Amino acid sequence: MKHLVIVRGGGELASGVIHALYRAGFRVLVLEKKEPSATRRRVSFSEAMYRGEAKVERVICYKAKNLAEAKERLKKGELVMLEDPEARCVKELKPQVLVDAILSHTTNGTTKDMAEHTIALGPGFCAGRDVDVVVETMRGYNLGRLIYEGYSARRQDIDSSTVGASGNIEHLLFAPAAGIVDALFTISMMVKKGETIATLRTDAGETIEIKAPLAGVLRGSLHRGSRVKEGQKIADINPTMGQEECYTISDKARCVAGSVLMAVMVWHSKRPKHRFFGRG
Repeated sequence: MKHLVIVRGGGELASGVIHALYRAGFRVLVLEKKEPSATRRRVSFSEAMYRGEAKVERVICYKAKNLAEAKERLKKGELVMLEDPEARCVKELKPQVLVDAILSHTTNGTTKDMAEHTIALGPGFCAGRDVDVVVETMRGYNLGRLIYEGYSARRQDIDSSTVGASGNIEHLLFAPAAGIVDALFTISMMVKKGETIATLRTDAGETIEIKAPLAGVLRGSLHRGSRVKEGQKIADINPTMGQEECYTISDKARCVAGSVLMAVMVWHSKRPKHRFFGRG
C-alpha cells in the first residue's frame, strides 16, 4: 500500500507520534497486542483493542478485525489499529516508513529492511544498524534528539546522570507481585495519600491493597482484571496536574512526536521524487 506509515505500539508516547503523523496527513496503521498494558489509557490509542475504537484529542482510531478490513479503512483515510504484535503484515503491506514505539528496550524483531525508512523510540536500538533513526526518550536536554549513529541513553546512563539521580518516580505504582489487578478508582479522580486505589490478587492467593503514595489526580491505571508481572507499572498519580490534563497528550509525547515527524520529513525530502506523502 502506497503512502503508508506503520507504527508498532499504541501506548502513551506512541499515541503522540500516531496523532502527529495522522494529523500531518499520513496514512497510519497501528499494530498492537491483544491486551495492551498502557496506564495512561485516556490518551492512548491502544484502548481501541478493548473498545473497538479510541479517541485522543479529536482523532479516532478504529480497530480492524483483520488485514482486509484494515486495508479498506486505510483507503478511506481512517486511522486503523490491527492486532499483530509480531508485525507479520509488514511483508505484505510494504510500508514506506515503520516506527517502533513499543518502548520495551529491545528490538522486538524490528529491522531496517522492514520499510524504506525505520525509526525507533528509546533504548534497545542501534541507529544505523537496527534502524535508520533512534529518537531519545529520556527527559532532559536531549529529549527528542534524532540519533543517526549509535544508541539513545540506556539504563546505566540514566542511573548515573543528574536527570536520573534527581528523577522522582514516587508517583508511579508498581505491582509488588504477579497477579490480577482490581482497580477501585477511575482515571481523573482525585486520591488522598494512603488511600487504597486498587487491590492485587496475587498468584499465591493473597490480596494486597495498593495505596496512594501521595495525594493527586489518578492520571493513569491498568484495566480492572489486568494480569501483571511483579514490578510492572499499574498506576500513575500526579500531584500537580489538573483533571482535564488526563485527556490531553503530554509535553514529552508531543516532543517525541515532533521529532519523529521531522525524521520522516527529512528522509522524504531526500528522496528522488518529491511528491506529497499523505493519505490522498
